[in-house]
Amino acid sequence: MHFKNKIAWLYLLVAFLICPTLSQAQKVKSKPAKATTAKAQPVASAKSLLWEISGNGLKQPSYLYGTYHLLNSSYLDTTPEVMERFMESHGLVVETEIDSAMMMQLGSKMVMQDNKLSTLLSAEDYALVNAEVKEKYGFELSMADQMKPMTVMLMLSMKDYQDMEVLKKYTGQPLDMYFTSHTKKSNKKVSTLETMEQQFDLLYNHYPLDKQAEQLVAYIKNKDVAMQISNKLVQLYFAKDLDGIWALSQEYNELTGGGDMSYMTDDRNKDWMTKLPAIMKEQSTFIAVGAAHLPGENGLLKLLQRAGYTVKPLQ
Repeated sequence: MHFKNKIAWLYLLVAFLICPTLSQAQKVKSKPAKATTAKAQPVASAKSLLWEISGNGLKQPSYLYGTYHLLNSSYLDTTPEVMERFMESHGLVVETEIDSAMMMQLGSKMVMQDNKLSTLLSAEDYALVNAEVKEKYGFELSMADQMKPMTVMLMLSMKDYQDMEVLKKYTGQPLDMYFTSHTKKSNKKVSTLETMEQQFDLLYNHYPLDKQAEQLVAYIKNKDVAMQISNKLVQLYFAKDLDGIWALSQEYNELTGGGDMSYMTDDRNKDWMTKLPAIMKEQSTFIAVGAAHLPGENGLLKLLQRAGYTVKPLQ
């Protein structure tokens, strides 16, 4: 079943593909997988996270920026070219927008109404998870018995990743949240590509509970590997290496069942492309989405090219 690889791929998804909708509640930390070779070639060859979109009837260019959802905004001090395009744009597009009231309503998606961890897990696995929760949070797992396994896994991953020195040195808000709050203060338009409910469903409802339970146990058993993978992913991002991110995701997608993960990348990218043209036609827009949405045959860069736009790297 390659659960170690499946967990690594899941963390790649959360880090690069899902907006940090939980960041105000628990600052989710999650990540990817190892190795960096794949058979096919990615679309983007330039090492750039920032791209200009022009042509196809646009009166003014728009900009596409690949974010890392767990990285804080002081990182932008190192990328003046990003801030320049962001400031000159007339609007912003993000994956979703945090709504604290809605988050409270969606909290029910993080728990099980008719099941318990003590039922889903074997006695041995329950003891393993309990020991990890007790070490990291100081309470017994029985106090969280109705939390979905995915909820517990994200809580544990938070503890594992919050001490990464390379991320800890950056302060402020997560990138996507920073762009949103700054745009609102400037009285510019913020558009979203998905609702919070859609993103919560991607995290908490895609896999059945028994699979979530298997993933939770696999994460704990392979957390050292996950941390090695995390460091590699951060290196790829800071190197602005979309090809590396793409190759990593492709290799682990193959290891975990081929098209199984298309619901996180291809399907979402294609849905977003039904919304982006009208937004860009209205005004120059800064589009900030997870970096892993940019490369690949069904990445936004290629989809934009197929739609008739010109995309140009700016880093």
